[in-house]
Amino acid sequence: MRPFAAVAAMVIAAASTAGAQPITLHGSGTTNPSKYFWQVMELFRERSRMQLHMTYRAIGSSSGQFEFVGEDNDFAPFNDFGSGDIPMTKTNYDAVKAAGHDMVHIPFATSAIAIFHSVPASAHGGSAIKLTGCVLAKIFSRQIKTWDDAEIVALNPGLSVPANTNIKVVHRVLGSSSTSGTTEYLEGVCPESWTLGSGSTIIWPDDTYTAEGSGGMASFIQDNEYAIGYLDAGHGHSLKFQEVALRNKDGLSLVSAQADIGAAADGTTFPAADADWSAVNLYDK
Repeated sequence: MRPFAAVAAMVIAAASTAGAQPITLHGSGTTNPSKYFWQVMELFRERSRMQLHMTYRAIGSSSGQFEFVGEDNDFAPFNDFGSGDIPMTKTNYDAVKAAGHDMVHIPFATSAIAIFHSVPASAHGGSAIKLTGCVLAKIFSRQIKTWDDAEIVALNPGLSVPANTNIKVVHRVLGSSSTSGTTEYLEGVCPESWTLGSGSTIIWPDDTYTAEGSGGMASFIQDNEYAIGYLDAGHGHSLKFQEVALRNKDGLSLVSAQADIGAAADGTTFPAADADWSAVNLYDK
């Protein structure tokens, strides 16, 4: 049985191959927990009496799933475990099962995808820019194109930007769990304004900007004033990016550091570990 998205995979693999030398374990997938994986792997190497060779490549959730499924390799995986901010898609899950393999999902951490921007602090007094899910949907779909749009100013009366300042919407290319999470959130919270669909890749409006990987997204926001994009919260905070305060279902406008992220999983009933998890999400909880 192959594990997907779990640090517990390391324990399972090490226990089942204790007689082999050296023990190898290779994972790939989302950037979000990569530092966590590297630290845990280093801890294993420091404390193990056996020779260990353990790697994790931060290549994106969809790429991690691709390597885990191994469809173009006669369904022999290119990694020992994959990690993603999103569960295995139903298509990939069904493909693994049809090939005669078993797999499990093992949740091991909760984290946030946050919306970051690069509007100069002088334009909003250093206070968080507030948006609703519907206004964000209109921004990302280019129904709202300027920072002085009436709907944005209504939520941020102190915002003062040059007239008709373009909102530089940047999105990930290739398969991205951050794209999937962001678009699923927008589709769920404001379907009337978000009609571009959801998933790890979608067709974005032509007048948006592209970025490859979390690093590319971070670089674009860092290098371009008046940009807006999405990034795992910890990554954005480490770079001291300004985060949008999104209005939640209780009517509170919060940045991720103010929210109880772990509480999103409270009361959630998860499927059996070896079942299809494609419908599982914790957005706007």
